[in-house]
This record gives sequence, structure tokens and C-alpha cells, in this order.
Amino acid sequence: MKNYFISFRLTHFLVFAGTLLSTSQAQAQWQKISNQVDFFQQPANLRFYDSNQILIKGDSCALIFDASGNFSAVEATVKHLKRTLEVPLCYLIASHFHDDHLLGMAVLQHHYPDAKLITHKKLATSFTDFQQAYTNKLDNYQQSIELSFQRLAKQPVDKQPAWHDKLELAKERLLRWREYALHPPALTVTDSLALDLGNYPITINAYQAHTDADLMLFAEQQTILIGGDIVDYLPYPGHGNLTSWQALLKELTTGTSEQIILPGHGKPLTVKNLEQSHAFLIAIQEHVQNNPEQNLAQLQQSFNKQFANQYITDDISAKAYPMFLQAGLKRAKQSK
Repeated sequence: MKNYFISFRLTHFLVFAGTLLSTSQAQAQWQKISNQVDFFQQPANLRFYDSNQILIKGDSCALIFDASGNFSAVEATVKHLKRTLEVPLCYLIASHFHDDHLLGMAVLQHHYPDAKLITHKKLATSFTDFQQAYTNKLDNYQQSIELSFQRLAKQPVDKQPAWHDKLELAKERLLRWREYALHPPALTVTDSLALDLGNYPITINAYQAHTDADLMLFAEQQTILIGGDIVDYLPYPGHGNLTSWQALLKELTTGTSEQIILPGHGKPLTVKNLEQSHAFLIAIQEHVQNNPEQNLAQLQQSFNKQFANQYITDDISAKAYPMFLQAGLKRAKQSK
């Protein structure tokens, strides 16, 4: 389960961790979805690089759904929880195995060692890979810091002190994160898991869609759906089971119009928004099936331009959309 998308979503973090954190906190805050559900939406400029986080609070227990891939941002979440949370944090839920949803759980597990990590059963069977991925990420951070110190020596003398302080802060953070570890899940889901947070029942369902080990959470009599990347408006299809994903989205689009959908990336959605995601995945699979003679570059060039017109709304989406499309076309060719 390698994250082939890591180079796009996560490589911009290390040296500028402090800058990323201050930008994130300035542009996005925890917002109330209901009395029990709080939603942290990543700022628009980070919406394809990092995941949203959801906090659910019952009368006796709370849970966090997904953890940011920016460890500094997860530490900010911890500060928020320690300041505002009035019940124990009992559960941590990782929607799937991608780094920007899973690896930050190490920070939460350090601060809340009694919280039980919940994952898809299939993810749990290869968890040593993700424990190693956490270590590898820190190794990459260290290499970036060392390289940045080398580059700093070539900068004008008057600019060096400020950047030196930032790099020293990055070193301190890295040493702290080296002391943490990503621990295996305490609970796994094969089909469905029902929990009660204290007069607040929830259901966690397992799927094979965005990846082969996805979880979604239903709350408040299914009027709130926390869907991870399965329900992203612009879905990333590089690892998905496109056929079952399409079927699941079709099923979800028959839900009530009042349902609030909280995606892994981007703003809250409605059932109507999922029709666009569904259409995009169908178009990818049909385009590959209808043009077996075309290679990947040709398929991308000949793909229906209406989706680019719909999805490309700013500089960030202009970079993301062709990468997502290419990944989906490649996946569809592999799945034939």
C-alpha cells in the first residue's frame, strides 16, 4: 500500500512547518456542524495537500476522525482538544492508509495513549508498513533540514538569522517526533462497527473504494456522513476500486437532500455534489474502455474537457486536476 501521491501532497512541509501552521491557523478554524460534531477544514491553498479533521463528542466520550499529515498541525489540534474537550478522547479513526490521514495519528497517540485507533481490517494486516512510513517521513524531514542549513550558508548575511531560527525550530520538532511511534490499531472494521459515545450512537462502515481499506462514519441518524476521500468533490482515483467506488457513490446520491457530507479534502458537501464525483469516475473508466488503442498521454489529451472546466477554479486545482486525471486513467488501464 504505497502512497504514490505523497510527492504532491506532502513534500512541501518540513522546513516551512512553522509557516504552514500559522497559515493554516489563520485561514481555517474548527467550525461547528452540529452540537456534537466539529469540523476542521484545511485552508483552500492546502486542500489537496492535507486532510480535514473531524471531532465528535458524546456525553461520555469523543473521537477524532483522521489526522493531518502536517505534524505541527496535529499538535495544534492537541492544544485545541486540551483546551476545549470536556470528555475523554476514546477513539481515533483513520479513514484509509494515505499518509495525510494516518501518520499524524502518532502525535495523537502520544498525547492520548488510551485512545483506541480504529482502522479497516485490511489496513491492520500490513500495519508494520505504515509504522515504517512514519520513520521514513521523519528521515526525509531530517535530510531536508540538513540541506536547508547548507543552502542557508549561501544566503545574504542579513537574512540568515531569521531562517536559522526557523531551522532550529524544525530540528526541535523533529527530535520530539522521533520520540513518538505509530501504534497498531486496537479495533478493526471488516463490515460495520457500532459505537456509543454517550447518548450519541455512531456507525463505522468498511468499504473498498478510494482504496481497498476505507472507513466512513455515519452519525445523527445518518444525517451526517463523514466519508474521507471517498466523498471528495474532486476524487483521487490512483488507488481505488473504480467499479465499487462508482456503485457506492451512486448509492450515496440517493440519500436525503438534508444530509451533510464531510469529505477528506475541501468544504462540506451535499448529496447533489456527489453526482459530480460519480460522473468523473464513470467518465474515466468509460474513456479507457472506449479507447483501448490510446496510451496514457493520448487518453489524457482526449478526455472530456467539461471536467477540466468544472474542476479547475484556481492555481491549486489547475495543478491537481491533471495529476488526478492521469492517476485515474492509469488505474483504469491497470484494472481492465
